[in-house]
Amino acid sequence: MNINKSGLFWGALLIGAGLLALAEQMGYTNMFSPQMWMIVFAGIGLLGFVSYALSGWKQWGWLFPAGIFAGLAIIIALTEANISSAAVGSPLFFGLLIPFAAAYLTDRSRNWWALIPGGVMLFVALTTLLVDTVGGEWVGAMFLLLIGLTFLFVYLNNRARTWALIVAYVFGVLSIAPMLAAFDEMAAYFGAVFLFAIALPFFILYFRSMDNWWAIIPAGALSVVGAIAAVAIAGLINNATSGGYVNAFMMSGLAATFAVVWLRHAKPWAKIVTIVLAALAVGSVFFATNSQILWPVAIILVGAYLLFTALRTRTA
Repeated sequence: MNINKSGLFWGALLIGAGLLALAEQMGYTNMFSPQMWMIVFAGIGLLGFVSYALSGWKQWGWLFPAGIFAGLAIIIALTEANISSAAVGSPLFFGLLIPFAAAYLTDRSRNWWALIPGGVMLFVALTTLLVDTVGGEWVGAMFLLLIGLTFLFVYLNNRARTWALIVAYVFGVLSIAPMLAAFDEMAAYFGAVFLFAIALPFFILYFRSMDNWWAIIPAGALSVVGAIAAVAIAGLINNATSGGYVNAFMMSGLAATFAVVWLRHAKPWAKIVTIVLAALAVGSVFFATNSQILWPVAIILVGAYLLFTALRTRTA
């Protein structure tokens, strides 16, 4: 029968320490002062680290008792120093972070999962460390951003996990909202920022390959709408005549987008769309003071163009 002597030693040590601490808390004994408990916990933490070192730096499980008890020793020291903020609890979570980080660094291909609980421990540690000094908005932003970074590392560890990249990007974008909320008036701009953030992946797809020509359409459209939203939030659209110029800007942006499809990618149908949108942009400026008749006139013009094209094709 093979006996794990190391596990036997640590099991007995931890049970003994736990029973002693329980007896101390229930008033059955008063053997140790806080300083003595600090030394005991620090000693157990040191033994755990030594066991990890003797394993050839491979058995990262030893870092759990090392990190936990070292963290507890630091917490006692901070408490004895009359530090009463929430930051006192952060050493315990940093101690729990260490074994997950070691697991990942020991074997990145097999232990990639350790990034997820490690990211959670990092967030909790930073939250307890900073919650008394920063606003709740920044804590929320940090939470979302750290989740995003965690999944980004999951993707970088294996580029085949594109799902992790998508999750990382979504949480990264969402983290902007609480950041802006911390600046009061800036919070309103999140809608515009969100539109630009959605447009960004389409721009990346477009510039990576000419085969992704279609990506410029959502990229351009979202960017134009995002720019209009930003202008509106800034209060630059504040009267009835502004609407016509806004329509002109939107139509011009869309016309430029389809012009790229037409001229750079030789798509004949995009030529028609570009001309129609450009005409609508000009019409929007012309009808700025009578914007209510713009769309009926635009519909008539489009119908007239299609009718002209159909008749010209038939006579040919």
